[in-house]
Amino acid sequence: MSQTLVFAILALLVVAAGAGYFLYKRRKRNRAIADILSGEDLLGRWTYSAVEWQKAVAQEFDWANATDGGGEIFISSRAIYIRSNSSDQLIELNGKKVVTHASYRNVEGAPLKFRVRWNVIERDADGTQERTKYYKEDYRIPVPLKEAEVARKVAEWFSTRIEKNLGAYTDLVADDEAISLFGNDSF
Repeated sequence: MSQTLVFAILALLVVAAGAGYFLYKRRKRNRAIADILSGEDLLGRWTYSAVEWQKAVAQEFDWANATDGGGEIFISSRAIYIRSNSSDQLIELNGKKVVTHASYRNVEGAPLKFRVRWNVIERDADGTQERTKYYKEDYRIPVPLKEAEVARKVAEWFSTRIEKNLGAYTDLVADDEAISLFGNDSF
């Protein structure tokens, strides 16, 4: 076999593996979206009017288009799904990710706040030494005033869950970071 043929076969295998991985990730995402849209495990849902959507895009959803005329949000224990006519975003909360803070103040313009934490254990190439890297991401979700009660219940559900499992919270906080004895992760 010539080197050109071997190189072409290897390149084809790399492209096939990349395409397979892409399709796997897309299928997994579509399955998560289908689960949340089916109402399975749904904690809260609301619709934004065109004006509310413009405010939400201006305040927090910079990935979205303000001219879409409205949007929807679905929140379950495993994901947050936000969509409009032209774009969407899926925030997965399962696997290693844990919501360590959820709050909502029942006043006009107050967002529903989430802090999500997770860690990744990295090993050296020879596998002898490992390091744990800690990550956190904060999400602020604008809440239409008419949906204040739904937002309050969602925040309460996540807060109760972390209070019942403080170990999940403390496992995701680095040793040099302050933690709360009551599971109140500051935002």
